[in-house]
Amino acid sequence: MICDIGCDHGLTIIEALSNYDIEFAYAIDINKEPLERAQINISKNNLSNQVSFLLSDGLKQANIDFDLAIISGMGGLMINKIISESIAKFKGKDLLLSPQGDNNLVRLYLAQLGYAIVKEEAIIDNNKYYEILLAKPNKKSYNYLELYYGPIIYQKRPIAALKHYQKLLTIKEKAYNITKKVDLLVDINLYKYFLEDKMNKVNYYKENYYTTLFIDEKPRDLIVIFPGGGYDHTSPREAENVGLKYNALGFNVIVFHYRETLDDYKTLFKNIANAIKTVPTKVTGIYLNGFSAGGHLAMHLANKLDLYGLTNVLGVILCYPVISAKKECIHQGSFANLLGTDIAKKDLFSEELNVNKNSPKLFIWHTITDESVPVLNSLYLIEAYQKLGLNFEAHFYNTGGHGLSLATSDAVAKSEDANSHIASWFNLVSEWLLQ
Repeated sequence: MICDIGCDHGLTIIEALSNYDIEFAYAIDINKEPLERAQINISKNNLSNQVSFLLSDGLKQANIDFDLAIISGMGGLMINKIISESIAKFKGKDLLLSPQGDNNLVRLYLAQLGYAIVKEEAIIDNNKYYEILLAKPNKKSYNYLELYYGPIIYQKRPIAALKHYQKLLTIKEKAYNITKKVDLLVDINLYKYFLEDKMNKVNYYKENYYTTLFIDEKPRDLIVIFPGGGYDHTSPREAENVGLKYNALGFNVIVFHYRETLDDYKTLFKNIANAIKTVPTKVTGIYLNGFSAGGHLAMHLANKLDLYGLTNVLGVILCYPVISAKKECIHQGSFANLLGTDIAKKDLFSEELNVNKNSPKLFIWHTITDESVPVLNSLYLIEAYQKLGLNFEAHFYNTGGHGLSLATSDAVAKSEDANSHIASWFNLVSEWLLQ
């Protein structure tokens, strides 16, 4: 049983009932006119007894049971809105989607909801590019490029997708040659990683891996990104998308997906450090960049460079980091996921207490109103740096929640969380890196 949301002319339902093993369908639209057109077309095909017609804004006014929801012919943000406004009604249902723009944001939202993308098609029809995806409830992790292009499209690289992104690449390259705007390099590199299959996945411990965003084979400084995720998973919003921004500044990047296999703290840090030491590119210097719990990971390595044999670490960049085990600001979930049954050892991993004269220079930012990881985490770390007279630069924003990543509309969990003022952190860290 299917429901077609935004059914328009009813042609999808006619096709499904006529040529596929579908017995009944719901035709749903927010407006009367398309619903009436669908009724006429479905009646002409003698299928009216297999269809129920509902006037509804998404599923808001529709109390129905179905197996598969079809949503197509509208923008990706509208699709996300329809799902989010009736999230309980979509729970456990398969989704067949064809967004008209912002496809990557649809896939990102599906990943957040715990959906796996099991099938994808890319087609060009009348010189327009379309993607169709089938998603099923089944939690699966993806990196940013897999979500941007679609995990199956990224893997199989169909001709339609290659043609589409080659066209976009040509447009961006022409614009860059005229304007020399650095922001255009982000898109140029993004398209090249797909078209030239340049991004590698390197497994370093069981299912854990890092991705490589290498500009070329020249010796360059390397930025190592640790996404957040409470030591339970890694967020694709704080990953390769950030790396592409660093690429545009001339840095090579690796992004760690360090919780595909949940190794414990006794091996976690050592495995990551060993992987950094064997990165397959010429490295002139290293910066560690961590978000949330990834910030804790980065700071732990930065505080114990000798223990893990890390050399030439030039600095650490922390974005709303988990730092302290003090009861007034501890992020319980991160420490519990990291330490497990050894949670009593949490003070040993309270990183403001581990700062020492060898801790590298620091760039840190946080929002004062962060309710998930209190700003005290950053303040305690800054205090420790100041006591030892270490080099640091700190920026605090008076509004904003947690997990904002780049704070742009394509990086935040909810579109209303985008904030151009907070997004300034990347310009600030760019100046810090290049000074």
